[in-house]
Amino acid sequence: MRRRQFLRAAAALGGLSGPVASALPAAGHDADQPRSSENRSSDSTVGATATDGFGPLGHVELRDESVRFEATEAVTTPEGRYAFVAVSDGFVVVDLTDPASPQVVATREDIPSPDIGTIGSLKDLAYDRERVLVASDRGDGIAVFDASDPTDPQLTRSYGTGYAVHNADLSGDHAYLTTGTALEIVDVSGDPPSSVDADRPVVATWSVIDYDDAYRDVDPNLRNLHDIYVQDGRAYLAYWDAGTWILDVSDPAAPAHLGHVADYTAEELAAIPDSDVGEAFLEPPGNSHYARPNDDGTLLAVGVESWDAEGSRIETDEPEDEDQGGPGSIHLWDIADPSEPAALATIDPPQPPEGETTRRNGGFYTTAHNFDIVGNVLYSSWYRGGVKVHDISDPAAPAELAHWADGATTSFWTAHSAVPGEFFVAASHGDLPDSSVAGGLYTFPDPTDADPAPTPSATATPTANATPTPTATQASPAPSETTTPTGPATDSVARSPGTTTGDGGPGLGIGSALAGLGAGAWWLAGRRDGDDCE
Repeated sequence: MRRRQFLRAAAALGGLSGPVASALPAAGHDADQPRSSENRSSDSTVGATATDGFGPLGHVELRDESVRFEATEAVTTPEGRYAFVAVSDGFVVVDLTDPASPQVVATREDIPSPDIGTIGSLKDLAYDRERVLVASDRGDGIAVFDASDPTDPQLTRSYGTGYAVHNADLSGDHAYLTTGTALEIVDVSGDPPSSVDADRPVVATWSVIDYDDAYRDVDPNLRNLHDIYVQDGRAYLAYWDAGTWILDVSDPAAPAHLGHVADYTAEELAAIPDSDVGEAFLEPPGNSHYARPNDDGTLLAVGVESWDAEGSRIETDEPEDEDQGGPGSIHLWDIADPSEPAALATIDPPQPPEGETTRRNGGFYTTAHNFDIVGNVLYSSWYRGGVKVHDISDPAAPAELAHWADGATTSFWTAHSAVPGEFFVAASHGDLPDSSVAGGLYTFPDPTDADPAPTPSATATPTANATPTPTATQASPAPSETTTPTGPATDSVARSPGTTTGDGGPGLGIGSALAGLGAGAWWLAGRRDGDDCE
């Protein structure tokens, strides 16, 4: 498991107490010219907040001369020395030896793909055993790099896919790819195919239809596989409105269902009228966007990415008490027995500033995005709502330890622990009204064992409004079994939640069709518009 790799690395280095730089070895290879870094602050108070002076340690802008990069996913090496950050047309490597002054030491762009040219629109990357996997969100393919020297990653193989891979993970010799409505598992240990038309080394595929054929009648947007995370022989699939699914992938060639949680049954999803699919896609319940277990796989966190919408009917006069939109939460589940998950608690999202809307297009996003769990600590990102840190040692009562946001200059895509007890990183992708603001990588002190750095520009905002607890729990080995809903009713009969044996879930950009809140298989048609909802 990746966090256990950290423990082994820390032991090898004699521990990481005291200044991080003193414990980490110096880079031993020639590096690309570092770009400038700075401790960033802002005079703006739009959507700004801070907890007890908590704020960034350092920051590095991600630019190539005058071109800004759209920083998305960020991961770190096990000992926390380097971060790899996806930046649209490639990735950068950031040296974190001094977390107060992170430095870019390598850039990889124009990554070749068989018969396609280059791999672009990178929204996700993964790190495992000194290798980096990158994936194209527009159908260009995937690539694997040898990162044994993080300052000089070397391309070892690339594969054409013919479909967009919005998110992916790497575990051992296998890459786990989202294909739209299914999971594809690819062996990346051997020689890659010579062309995109050649057979890829696919060892298995899996979808919710394999579990219950009733999902075949569900609009693909509502059962879209948005994200995948693999740990200790289990895969955690965020399947949007079809819920979050747990698979046994100890044999990657034979994935097997262990359990799932969902707010809808397949039949309920199939009953949603075409005219309401856009609204159902954007608003809760459902919207399983990202899932992550704790270290021993007994706790599961599920992030809900959602906005306010009116559907293709454009009901601008929808009564407020029927409007279930707005920023999504993170739900915590007990999965000690994955076949019988139990809802524990909900972590509420930060709310947008007074007068700002949460609507999908043009809104002030503060909905849940990607996050990390190490030990009893959850590090989370919330777009312009900033980053948060929670103590989840009692998962039924998570305690917020720190929160920082400056919605005028940052929009965080991910938060990821670097050195537990020392610092964590968060990638801001610059999805802001001011297009001149560059994306970048921020470092933050870990509030579990570090003195926070003051951020004079941050000012307090009102306490976030409470959000409902998870609407349902269900994970059953048989498609026919369901449980009783535990949460609030939804805003229409067609969308009434029920603990389900369902699967499904898109969680990435809504694409041009759903951007207009109409129905249609936007993902299956191929997304090449750089949509920002991920």
